[in-house]
This record gives sequence, C-alpha cells and structure tokens, in this order.
Amino acid sequence: MHLKKVEIQGFKSFPDKIEIEFNKGITAIVGPNGSGKSNIADAIRWVLGEQSVKTLRGSKMEDVIFAGTNTRKPLGFAEVTIVFDNRDGFIPIDYQEVAITRRMFRSGESEYYLNKNACRLKDIRELFMDTGIGKDGYSIIGQGRVDEILSSRPEDRRNIFEEAAGIVKYKTKKIEAERKLEKTDSNLVRIRDIIIELKSQSEKLKDQSENASKFLQLSDQLKELEVNILIRKIHEIERKIEKGKNEKESLQIKIDSILAEQGKIEGKLNSIKAKIKDLDLSIDQVQEEKAETLDTLNEYKNNLNVLEEKEKFYLKDIERLTREIEDLNNKLIELENEKNLLLVDNENVEKELHSLRVDFTQKNSNLERINVKIAESEKIIEKEKDKIIDYYNLITDKKSNLNSILSFKDNINKRIKQIEGEIHNITEEIKDAEALLIEIQKLESEKKEELVNINKGLANLKLKEKDYKDSLDKLYKTINQNKIKLQSLISNFNLLKNMEEDYEGYFKSVKNLLLASKRDESLRKRLVGVVADLLKVEEKYIKAIDVGLGGSLQNIVTKDEEDAKYLIQYLRDNKLGRVTFLPISTIKGKPIYISPVDRERYHILGLGSELISFDRVYKDIFEYLLGRTIVVENIDYATQVAKKFNYSYRVVTLEGDIINIGGSMTGGSLPQLSGSLLNRKYRMESIKKEINHITEILDKLEEEKINLKSSIDSNEKEIKTLEAKLQDINISIIRLENERNKYSTELNRGNEAITKYKDEIKKLNMELMDIEKKEEDLNRQLTLLNDENSSLKEKIDELMLEFEEGKAIREKAMKEVTDTKIQINSLENRLANNKEKLEKIEGELKNTTAQISLKENEIKEKKKEIDIISKDILSLEGDIDKLSILEKEQENIFHALRDEKDKYMEEFYLEQSRFKETNERLTGIEKQKNNWELKEAKLSVQLDNIYSKLEEEYELEYDEAIKLLVEIEDLDKAHEEVKRLKGEIKKLGSVNLSSIDEYRAVNERLEFMEKQEKDLLSAIDDLKKVIKDMESKMEKQFLSYFHTINENFNKVFSILFDGGKASLSLEDEKNILTCGIEINAMPPGKKLQNLNLLSGGEKSLTAVALLFAILQTKSTPFCILDEIDAALDDANINRYTSYLKSFSNKIQFIMITHRKKTMEIADVLYGVTMEEEGVSKMVSVKLSDPLEEIAS
Repeated sequence: MHLKKVEIQGFKSFPDKIEIEFNKGITAIVGPNGSGKSNIADAIRWVLGEQSVKTLRGSKMEDVIFAGTNTRKPLGFAEVTIVFDNRDGFIPIDYQEVAITRRMFRSGESEYYLNKNACRLKDIRELFMDTGIGKDGYSIIGQGRVDEILSSRPEDRRNIFEEAAGIVKYKTKKIEAERKLEKTDSNLVRIRDIIIELKSQSEKLKDQSENASKFLQLSDQLKELEVNILIRKIHEIERKIEKGKNEKESLQIKIDSILAEQGKIEGKLNSIKAKIKDLDLSIDQVQEEKAETLDTLNEYKNNLNVLEEKEKFYLKDIERLTREIEDLNNKLIELENEKNLLLVDNENVEKELHSLRVDFTQKNSNLERINVKIAESEKIIEKEKDKIIDYYNLITDKKSNLNSILSFKDNINKRIKQIEGEIHNITEEIKDAEALLIEIQKLESEKKEELVNINKGLANLKLKEKDYKDSLDKLYKTINQNKIKLQSLISNFNLLKNMEEDYEGYFKSVKNLLLASKRDESLRKRLVGVVADLLKVEEKYIKAIDVGLGGSLQNIVTKDEEDAKYLIQYLRDNKLGRVTFLPISTIKGKPIYISPVDRERYHILGLGSELISFDRVYKDIFEYLLGRTIVVENIDYATQVAKKFNYSYRVVTLEGDIINIGGSMTGGSLPQLSGSLLNRKYRMESIKKEINHITEILDKLEEEKINLKSSIDSNEKEIKTLEAKLQDINISIIRLENERNKYSTELNRGNEAITKYKDEIKKLNMELMDIEKKEEDLNRQLTLLNDENSSLKEKIDELMLEFEEGKAIREKAMKEVTDTKIQINSLENRLANNKEKLEKIEGELKNTTAQISLKENEIKEKKKEIDIISKDILSLEGDIDKLSILEKEQENIFHALRDEKDKYMEEFYLEQSRFKETNERLTGIEKQKNNWELKEAKLSVQLDNIYSKLEEEYELEYDEAIKLLVEIEDLDKAHEEVKRLKGEIKKLGSVNLSSIDEYRAVNERLEFMEKQEKDLLSAIDDLKKVIKDMESKMEKQFLSYFHTINENFNKVFSILFDGGKASLSLEDEKNILTCGIEINAMPPGKKLQNLNLLSGGEKSLTAVALLFAILQTKSTPFCILDEIDAALDDANINRYTSYLKSFSNKIQFIMITHRKKTMEIADVLYGVTMEEEGVSKMVSVKLSDPLEEIAS
C-alpha cells in the first residue's frame, strides 16, 4: 500500500482546490518559511481524525477553514481527501483504492466519508488502528511528535510505542469493557435498590389485597339482598303509577267538555276577526294610494327644482366658454410671433456652419501628415531599443555568474567566521566550566529546598481530595434515594396506566364494548368516549361528582343516534350486555337557574356541570347529567337546599352524601375511592407531577455531582502537577550531578576540535584565492559592455527628444480639429432644436384653432338645452296642481272606513271576555291533572333511580335482576341483614380494590428484577475475565515489540552518531501497561545519561534514531516528516539522509523541508509559494534548478 494523492480545498491557506500526487520513494515539499507547506501535513493529520486544535496549530477547530484575506472572502467549509493504493490489501477493506474525506463547515458541523459513503470518526480510527497510521501513529512525524519523545515525562512517550506494538485496539476494547463494567455495577446497585423497595411494597399490598377480597365477598352478599329489596320496591311503585293514570282519565273528560264550549266562542271570534281584517285591507289600500299620490307630488316638485337649477347651470357654463375662447385667440397671436423668430435664427446658423466645415477639412489634412512623420520616428527608436535589450541580456548573464562567485566567496568567508566563532566559543566554554560547577552546587541546594515545599503542598491537596470524595459519596446516596422513589412512582403510574388500558373498574358490558372497539376500527369511529374520560375535576369535588354521576360515569358518548343504535345492535348480537349511550345530536341539557343570592344564602358551591371542566362540544351532555345536580359542602346545607327547591333536584355533598328528587337520602361512609374512575385519573395526574418534580431534583443533583467531580478533577490535576514538578526536580538534581562530570570530558574534546577547525581554515583560504581571480576577470568584461550600452542610450535619448517634439505638434493640431468639430456639432444641435420647436408650434396652432371651434359649438348646444328646460317647467307646474286635489279626496275615504272598524272591535272584546272565563275553569282542572302527572313523574324518577342503582351498582338490567328474586319471609329482617353487612364492610375501613392487581403486578416485577440481578452478576464476572485476558495479551505483545525496538534503537543510534550507545527502559516493570519509558543515550566520547542531559542537536538526532528504530521494527506504508531535520547540523544531516535513503525501498517518504542536503535525496519535488498574501499555491519544481533557489 502507498499514499496515492491528497486533495485540499478551503483548508488553512489553501482556498483553491489543489491535488498532490505521490509516487513511491521519496517526495519533498519545499518552500520559504510562512508559505504554508506544513499545512499539507496538518491537512493529512486532520483528515485522519486529528481532534487536537493545538496539534493543528490553531486556537479553535474553526481555524482550519480559510479565514479570508484583504482581497478574498472567508470560505464556509474546509475539505481534505486522502487516497490510498490498497491493491495489497493492507487496509482491511474490499477496495483496491481507498479514499477518506473529511469536511467541516463554519457552523462546527463535521462530516466523514469512506469511498464517498458517509461514516463516523470512530470507523476511520478503527480502520487504521495498530497500523502506525492515524492521529496517534508514527506515520506523520512533526516537531510536535519529536517534542513528545523529548518530553521530560516518560509516560507521554507511551502512545508511539503502543501503536508500534499493535496493542491500541486491545487497549481501546479494554477501556470499553471497563466502562461497561462500571455501568453494569451502577445498574446492579440501582436494581438492588428497586428490589428492596418492591419487597416493601409487596408486604404492604399483601394485607390490602386480603382486605379487598373480603370486601368483595361481603359486597356480593349485600348485592343479593339489596337487589331483592329493590325489585319489591319496583312492584310497589308500579301499582301507584297505575292508580294515577285512572284519576287522570276522569279529569280529561271534564277538560274535553270545556274545550267544546270554547270552540263555539272561538268560531264567533274568528267571524268578527275576518270582517275587521277586510276593513284593515281597505284602510291599508286607501293609505297606500294616498302615499303614492304624495310620493308622485313630491317627485314632481323635486323635478321642478332640478330643472330650474339645470337652467342656471347652463347659463353660467356659456359665460365660462366665452371667456376661454378669448384666451385661446390671444394664444394664437403669441405662437405666430415665436414661429417667425425661429425661422430667422435658422438662416443665420446655416451660413456659419458652411464656413466652419471648410476650416475643419483643412485642419484634419494637416493632422494626418503629422501622424505619418511620428510613426516613422517610432520605428527607428524601437530598432535602437532592441539593440539595448541584447546588451542588457549579456550584462545580466555576466552579473549572474559574478553573483554566483560572490555568493560562493561569501559562503567561504561565512564558514571561516563560523569556524573562528566555534573556536572562540570552545575556548570560552573551557573558561566557564569551573564557574559552572560552583553554580551547579548552588542550584542543587535550591532544588532540595523546593522539594520540601512541594511535599507540604501535596499533603494539603490530598486532605482536600478526601473532603471532596466524602461529599460526593453523600451526594450519590441522595441521588440513589431519589432514583428509588422515582422508580416506585413510575411503577405505580404504569400500574394505573395498565388498569386504565385494560378498562379495570368498568361495568362488564362497557369493558367488553371498549375492548372490542380496540380491535374493530368501525366500532372505534362510532365511539366519542366514556363520560369519565371526557371531564376533569379538582380533587375536593371528586367524591361529589363521582356520587352525582354514579353509573353515568360509564355512559358512552356518540356523535348521533345512528351510532348509538349501531352499537346497541352490536351489543345485542354479540351478547355483551347493556350500555347507556348519550348521542351529542339529541341530548339537550336543561341546567337549573339559581340566583346569586340563593347561592350565597344556602352555601351552594355550584351545579355539578359548573364544577368540572370539559370541551365545549360536550356542554349539553354534562348539563344533562349534572345540570340539575346541586353541590354543597355538607349534609346540613344539603337539607336546606333540598327544602328550598321542594325536593325537585338532586343535592350532593363533598363527602358523597346525596338527597334524591322526592326527598330520599343516601349517605354514610364510602369505600376508599382508589378504584373510582375519577380518582384513578386524578392519581395518575398527581403521580405524573411528582415524577416531573423528582426528575427536576435529580437533574439539579446531577449538576451538583458534575461540579463536585470537576473540583475533584481540578484537585487531582494540581496533585499531578506537583508530583510532576517533584519528579522534574529529582531529575534536575541527577542532571546537575552528571553535568559536573561532563565538563572535564569536554575540555579534551574542545582542544581536538580547535586543531581540526584550523586545518579547515587553510583549505578554505586556498579556494578563496581562485575565486577572487575569476571575480576580477568578470568585472573587466562587465565594464566594456556597460560602456557600449551607455553610447546606445545617448543616441536613443536624442531620438526620443525629436519624437516628443513631434508629439507636442500633433497634440496642438488635434486640439484645433476637436475645437472646430465641437463648434460644428453645437450649431447642428441648435438647428435640430429649432426644427423641433417649429414642429411643436405648428401642432399647438392647430390644436388651439380646434379648441376654439369646439367651444363655440358647445355654446350653441347649451342654448338649445335651455329652451327645452323652459317648456318642461311649464308642464310640471300643471301636473302638481291636479295631484294636490286628488290627495284631499283620498283623506276623506280613509276616515269613513276607520269609524266602521271601531264598531266591530267593541263586539270582539265582549266575546273575548267570555272565552277567558271558560279558560280559568280549564286551568283549575288541568292543575289537578298536572299534580297527578307530577306524582307519576316522581314515582317514575324513583323507579329510574332503582333501575339506575341496579345497573350502576350491580351491573344488572331488570330482566336479569328478576331472575335473582327469592322469597323473603320477613322484609324487616332483610333490612337488618343489609345493615349488618354494611357494618361489616365499614369495619374493613378504606379498601384499595386495585391492591389485588397491584399485589400481583408488584410480585411479577419483583421476580423480573431478581432475574435481572442474576444476569448482571453474571455479566460482571464475564467482563472481569475479558479485561484480565486482554491485559495478559497486551503485556506479552508490548514486551516483545519493546525489546525489538530497544535493539534497533541501539543500532540506529550508533549509525546516526557514528558510534555511541542508546537504550530504552521501563520505569516500573511491575506495571508494564501504565509505566513511563526512559530514554538513555551515550553519544561518542560521553557517559551513558538521561535524554534531558543531552544538547539540543543530540536530543533531536536521538529522537530521529528512535523513530527510525520503530519504523524498522514495524514499518508503515508511508511516512510524512515535517521539518524534523531543522535542528540538525550539516554533519548529522548527511547521516540522517543516508539512513533515510536506505529505507525508501520499503517505505514511501514525504518530507517537508528547506534543507538543501535533504532535498538532494528526493525523487520528486513540489514547491509551495505565497504569491498572493495569505494564499498558498503549489508550483512545479525542476530537479535541475539550483537547490538554494528552491529552498528560498
């Protein structure tokens, strides 16, 4: 595999799309400092998943997007694509070519693509894990990577060794397994807390469940007795209703007799009404005719006024038109005068134009002659200039050669000065060695004092850490307590929700229908909903509304009667029982009116329909059900209200007592309302609110936990910082001891180096003498060429002077031609303007003459109209006189008819009083009949109440109840037995009927949680085993590679330093997977010492040696070296490039450099320039170009 190409667009200083193709072997990317060549390495790091902004040399990730320049706008995104040749299958993916793309937008959104398919950053990382490629690998080595190796913290060096050893994938899996283990432990704690809570719930619910079972048994016995008593009551009420019907029939005969008498009276009244009606018609007709006459009379008078006004208007119009004709005649005279003046001006302009055109022709001919002469002079000057360019090229070549010689001479002088400087430096170093030894002892003393202070600081921080952890433990306990409470609430909520979904607590018939509607779409569409689901009620009114509605809570609302009929038929066909339906289209609520005074006086809380909330669509439904039910606080107020309204309405109290229509009272203790449909809804809403409240508390506790953890992390960082400082001081003390030994060795090496440098200066002086001879010869040649070039320049200057004089004459001639042309154009424009004005005046003359003619005709027409109007006025005055006479005649007829109508009205009032007397007798009899009907209604209400009680309390229709009828010998004993059973039920106290299902549900959940606990314990054991196995594999693999890298490091170090030794060692061999790695090096002529005690150049070359050792142990298909040769001197560069070249047949190298020696080994060179400020561009570079020019 090898890196095939990189495409960059919008990344850092590359706004335009560039494509760089790479071949096998060594490729160098070169360019001056600041040109953006290192941005190419950053682009490759970035596309491979680098997330560290610091590594990418920015302050925020957005900095990788081109930020714009003075001439270019910022871009909205950055995109980099890297393409690999994967024909050898190095990357474990079924593609011969692999393209990875990363795109980032200024909004912060980032995208990754693998062969143009969207993927995750995790997928990219896993693809290159343990290959050496990637953000943590060693395929991209820049100064930052070198610094990481040179870091004084041995643990910072581990990443590169782990990547080389191929254990990164294992390490990642181990971290994931540890995270899963931590999460599983947390889940186990939570589940154990839930189990404790569920066991507690189970014990409580067991007693409640037994109590509820006993309650149901007693309720069944009570039901049997009460049903029998109710059936007997039904029979008694039906006998009373029959008696009332007979009384009503007798009263109806009397009513019919009175109605017959009233019929005769009504006949006479109708006859009189007919005559009065005829007279009314005649009166109306006369009034209409009179009104028409008056309307016509008024219309004629109005028309007369209009004609008179019209006549006046026409006379005024004639005066106006006469004045306008006079104005137009004056305008005609003015236009004729203006026309004559323009014609005279045109003659004068034509004469002047003729004279100017002759002058223009002469001046233009003179200008053409001057242009020909100037063109000839220009050709002569161009020939002479070509000669100068030839001389200039010769001079430039000579100067270029001279500059090369001077540059080489300058380099030799610089080298001599450099060597002299080195000699001076070495001499100074020898002098300073003794002074440094004294300084080292002083530093050693200071470091030991600093060590004591740091140890004190560490002790304080560790005490602080203990306090933080204690607070965190308390916080965890609080969080767990709240989580247990939340889980309990959720369990209760889910239990209630399941009961609601299963329609627990509904009549069997209602439940059957609702369950069927879940399965059948046609049924579901016909159901609007159950009454209980369509209302909301405050907690304090629940008992009152529950009792007030009773079984009606389970009535089903439909849109219309058709749906209700369909559903009744469905129940009958499927034998599912009986249900009461409330069609919205037919139910009409008739709420009673209670005045505000009565409400206050009798402590009325409101009508049942007023104390609930519901959708306006169901207004009639709830007014029908509760609009005639009054709600009060207690039984005392209830009795007062019932008396006030003559026991005509139902009254319920907040405790659930009820006074029925007619006066019967129901009250006492109620079973616990937990099984009530309304209470269940309220409980669900209440639990939901509590769940939300605890969730908010948990969110705040979690936030507190995060803050506390942050404080712990911050404290731990301080501890680590101080520990690192402690380690640094210990290392510094060791380094100072080693330096004491170092300076004596360096004295001998310094003297040897001085001798070597003096020999080199002699050689360089010999080369300098040869170069100076060549310089003298080139200077002589340049002098001759410059003299010849000067004489040519003088000749051109003379020709140029003549040329400029000719140009001045031409400018003057051109000005004269232009001025004449401007005068001609001015006069031609004047003629054109005069022509337009004349045409306009001619048009206005015609228009004015036409207007005069039109206005004269208009005056004639107006005079004719005035004659016609005068005739119409005379005619109208005659018609008005005739209509005034007719109006008086119609007034006399009207008065005669009205007198006749008054006589008939007297007769009508007499008959009407007779009818009133019979009507009073009829009202008395009907009142008696109504009293019987009221009694019958009350009995019917009692009957309905009994039927409702059977249906609502016992879910029985009359036909079903009659089957339960048994012989009761003594009705009083039966009532006593009912009383006894109710007493037994009362003793049971509050009964939670849902506890039976809740107890079963809690036990099922407890069994499930205990199984979950076993599964989690098993999972924890499995995870611990997996982690242990991975640690064992990682240790073996890491040690194997570590020893191989150590051996190779020693070999490579010896080659690059031309001698010496180097080694790697683990800080703590008992903790192979976490300990730091020490680097020890012994350059030629020195003792084995820690990396920190080497000089800057030695450190850099040691780091390079280690990187080569890793590549030799586990090579990567390609390696990018970003200016890692910057700190190496020429001697080290030669060894570095030689070793690099030996690797190039195995590894594809891409080097970013500006070192000449490094460029020399490259097979391909790419140049990066910044011609436009802030914008990098790629340029092709020839290997034949001088390397000094390429580097700069």
